[in-house]
Amino acid sequence: MTYLEAVVLGLIQGLTEFLPVSSSGHLALAEALFGLPPGDLLFEIVVHVATLLAVVAYYRGELRQILAGFVRPEGSEVAGMSSWRWLGLLVIGTLPAVVVGLTLEARIEAAFGDYSAIGFSLLATGTLLLSTRALSGVLRRLGAGRALAIGCAQAVAILPGVSRSGATIATALWLGVEREQAARFSFFLALPAITGAFILQLAKALKSGSLPGVNDWGPLVVAFVIAGVSGYVAVGLLLRALARRHFALFGIWCWLVGLAALWHWRT
Repeated sequence: MTYLEAVVLGLIQGLTEFLPVSSSGHLALAEALFGLPPGDLLFEIVVHVATLLAVVAYYRGELRQILAGFVRPEGSEVAGMSSWRWLGLLVIGTLPAVVVGLTLEARIEAAFGDYSAIGFSLLATGTLLLSTRALSGVLRRLGAGRALAIGCAQAVAILPGVSRSGATIATALWLGVEREQAARFSFFLALPAITGAFILQLAKALKSGSLPGVNDWGPLVVAFVIAGVSGYVAVGLLLRALARRHFALFGIWCWLVGLAALWHWRT
């Protein structure tokens, strides 16, 4: 990977990890255009850590308050929920992705090389986003049932071309969850998801002995910094888009990229 490729791919990962347009789909298409093999384990490890840190940095105040609530429950609620309730809902929401990721791992990896399928997945993501245009969210309680449904949406988003943030936030909006709460739960739900992906990818890299030498880390460090900074910016952009009711407009971008992928890799 050259430094230019590291900058471009790091920027794509950082922005599209949290903007609802599918980071996995965009990365797979970009890597194919650069002539890089799909599923570079080490690159995925580096950028996943970067985007994980971006979420932690953006929500550091609320996350610190949640952690403090396990020790001092009084006055430590975040968005009207105790730390233990947050933990329970995040566990429930994470379970579907764990099951799908562990049982369908081989099929999911194969999907990263099927660019036509990625194009269709982007079209599906765009349709889902556009379907939320008229939804407002009515501050319904985020309970176990809604957390599980949102978690199922996250499990589907393991497929390249399906946006994790798009699927989870859109599902929450369809279930009547208020917009800010939908985004907060989606980003919090990303923490165990990204951590799990990082652990699995690191285990594979260690097993295959694919860690680079000291002189090969330059482009990866650049990708890490670019992905982290752009990921932090993307969180803020998405929250502003939700507040201004522009969330559904990301569906147009997904449609454009999906159609372009289908045209470029047409059979």
